This record gives sequence, C-alpha cells and structure tokens, in this order.
Amino acid sequence: MTEPSPEIAGPGGVHGVAGPGPGPGEAYERRCRRLLRLAYPPRFLQTRGEEVLGTLLDLAEPGRTRPGARTVLDVLRGGAALRLRERPPLWDWVLYRLFYRRLPFRHRWWARDDIIGRFFIERLVLSWILLLLLSLLALSAFGVTVHNAQILFGWAASSYVLAWVDRRRIRRHLLAKHEFHPDGSSYVPRTDVVGDGAVPRPTS
Repeated sequence: MTEPSPEIAGPGGVHGVAGPGPGPGEAYERRCRRLLRLAYPPRFLQTRGEEVLGTLLDLAEPGRTRPGARTVLDVLRGGAALRLRERPPLWDWVLYRLFYRRLPFRHRWWARDDIIGRFFIERLVLSWILLLLLSLLALSAFGVTVHNAQILFGWAASSYVLAWVDRRRIRRHLLAKHEFHPDGSSYVPRTDVVGDGAVPRPTS
C-alpha cells in the first residue's frame, strides 16, 4: 500500500497532527487586539485602533506572549476615560433609554456605538429593569410597596421577548433618529475625522 506523501497537510497539520502554535509575537498581538476591543468603542478602533496597537507592540518586551498587568490597566483606564467623556448626561440617557429620545448631536456617536454594539437589546431591557427598581425604591421611601414580585418578573421577561423580536426595527429607528443609516454609516459625509473620531456638524 502506498503511503501518503508527507507534504500533504490536513487542517491540524501534517496527517492531522497539530503543527506548532503561534509565536510569542503573534500571541501578544492577538491578546492586545482582544484587550483593545474590550476597552474602546468600535469607532475609536476603526479610526485609531491600529495606531494604538502599534504602540503596544513597539513597547512590548521580547518574548512576551501577553500584556502585563500595568499595560492592561493603562488600556482599560484610557478606554473608560474615553467612554465616560462621550457618555451623555444622566437625564438625557434616561430619556434615550426609556422613550427612545434623540440624544444631543455631540453624543450621537456614543449613541451609534451603543445601538450597533453587542447585547444592545439586553442592555436596553436591563436599563428598564434598573430604572423600575429605582422607582420602586423611591416609592417604598414614601410607604408604598409592591408585594407581588411575580408581576415584575413577568413584565421583565415579556419586555425582553418583545424587544428581541422587534430588535431590527428598534435599531433602525434609533439609528435614523441620530442621523445614521441602518449599517451605522453617517448621513453626514465623513470628510473630516477629528480627535476620537467624532464628525462635526457642518455649518451653513
């Protein structure tokens, strides 16, 4: 019987045997990309992600396969600062979450990242539940209590199901309110990307 040629490799390497894994540099880059996706909003990664990744790779110690604790903390702190700086004021956020109110123009890119981001519907429903619980706590301070918890759990479950079924229309509706197409592209031509990626409203 003729033996198969040793040059033919299957998905796992030669004859199904796993080949060597990625080198330290590849593993470090892959983990840095994962860290940046966790820390920064998508728009920032689209405009400056490769620049920040290049800085992380340039500062990496030879042979390291994962970012150190200090690097991780620095990246997470930078991402949190950017998200907080772009986040709308509390009252605007409440109206946006509860009544799909349009946010001020300076926060439209935050809204876009929120709407097209992962688990948008879950975050939306969790916001409803959180605001409901805060309302109940405020009522309890005045002696008004709700004893039937099953009603609340039923409301939360039905709200999630209805929002999930209608999720595409909700996304399109909110994107259009903030002047974005269904794919997340802006109505305003992106001829000028400023700083963190925000596009200024053209003046007439």
